[in-house]
Amino acid sequence: METQVITEHAVQSTDGTSIGYRTLGSGSPIVLVHGSISTGEQWLPVAGQLAASHTVYIMDRRGRGLSADAAEYSLDTESDDIKAVLAVAGEGSALLGHSYGAICALEAVRTGASVSSLVLYEPPLPVDAPTAGAALGLYAAAVEAGDGDKAMRVAAEHFLRISPEDTEALASSPLWAGMVALSPTWTRELAEIDKTDVLVQRYSETDVPTLLLVGEVSPVHLVGASRHLRDRLANGTENVFPGQNHFAHVIDPVSVAEAINAFLPR
Repeated sequence: METQVITEHAVQSTDGTSIGYRTLGSGSPIVLVHGSISTGEQWLPVAGQLAASHTVYIMDRRGRGLSADAAEYSLDTESDDIKAVLAVAGEGSALLGHSYGAICALEAVRTGASVSSLVLYEPPLPVDAPTAGAALGLYAAAVEAGDGDKAMRVAAEHFLRISPEDTEALASSPLWAGMVALSPTWTRELAEIDKTDVLVQRYSETDVPTLLLVGEVSPVHLVGASRHLRDRLANGTENVFPGQNHFAHVIDPVSVAEAINAFLPR
């Protein structure tokens, strides 16, 4: 595949916070919104595949990577940040969100963002129960104590809800160090996720063409949230990645890009 030229830029959000993003490729625009405890760089392998037929905008959400931060934080600020990047990407942009980034994408659309299509990879919506719940206190305490490794193990058990064996596999993977480093940014995001219990119905009412990406062996609550949307969206379709989990974009970026390309208009 031809090497893609990646350029870095920034745009001001509504509250003046600088939101950084990378661009590559040419064609119809798509904005990528990464999940918690990660940066936009995690999506570069997928973006490289998409860039042959799309202009890809990979934003860093506030508080990490190329983006600045602010004292005030809410799902509203995340929504405003996405809208700022969409304004740069231009009319007809598609929008992709992974994990918490998918909730941020849903909120942006709910509050007026105009997109041609929506791709959601396992938004952790609190459909049946809080996503964080009481364990958020344990997580926040570990973060405050400076023990990011302990915080992430609390998260693996209570938020990701993966087995001890899968936790050890994740802890020994290249992803873990970055997650530990970014663990302080997750506290406020988890609190916002649990507040969306009153918005789940509204998210289900969007009529934007929507592709739901699901890992076949992803945690039950993540699959369940996606199925909740699938069964209610007026214009939703689903793509299941065989044998994959919440991180197929890292493990098999080619398959993820192929699913997105098959869905998006050229």
